[in-house]
Amino acid sequence: MRIVAIGDTHTQHHDVKVPDGDVLLFAGDGEFRSALDLIDFNNWLSALKHKHIIVIAGNHDFFCERHPNEVKQYLTKAIYVRDERYILPNGMSLWGSPMTQTFMDWAFMETDENLDRYYWSKIPKDTEILLIHGPAYKHLDIGRPRHGNLGSKTLAKKIEKLKIPYVIHGHIHGSYGIEKTKDTTYINCSVLDEDYQLVNAPIVIDV
Repeated sequence: MRIVAIGDTHTQHHDVKVPDGDVLLFAGDGEFRSALDLIDFNNWLSALKHKHIIVIAGNHDFFCERHPNEVKQYLTKAIYVRDERYILPNGMSLWGSPMTQTFMDWAFMETDENLDRYYWSKIPKDTEILLIHGPAYKHLDIGRPRHGNLGSKTLAKKIEKLKIPYVIHGHIHGSYGIEKTKDTTYINCSVLDEDYQLVNAPIVIDV
């Protein structure tokens, strides 16, 4: 199964060249601030050829946080996942969440302690793909070097404990790329850089 992963398009989705694949995963931050934003994004998705599209929100997607019961009526071309499991066509178990650590006054944020208590505790033990907006600590989580590591320490511990094979995220634009450890492949699929320029290609993996 070929997975195409993208994230952090921030209204620039129409300019992204998306490779063909079986499944498209969107890791949040489409900049969904109104129903019209979701409708536009949904229209763009309708032109893609992927059989399955899974979307999570991110910290810039205020509409999804404020109107959780309305998202799916506008996002008809995708499966919208919020702190829940989805089984992919090949049987792999995915769990998705929009949550990140508190930083200023954005959407879907909590303290690291509360993230662990109320969100990471929900991740099933058999999760094979974690689709999450924010990164784990020290794994593709540096935006600008002077800011240091910005990922969640409690998430890093949870991933290590569960030995999740694939972790796909965005949020920290400056750490785009792939990192492999003994048990986990970390993928930061942010297509924009820290200056919000579209410079990165979607990441393709075969699982």
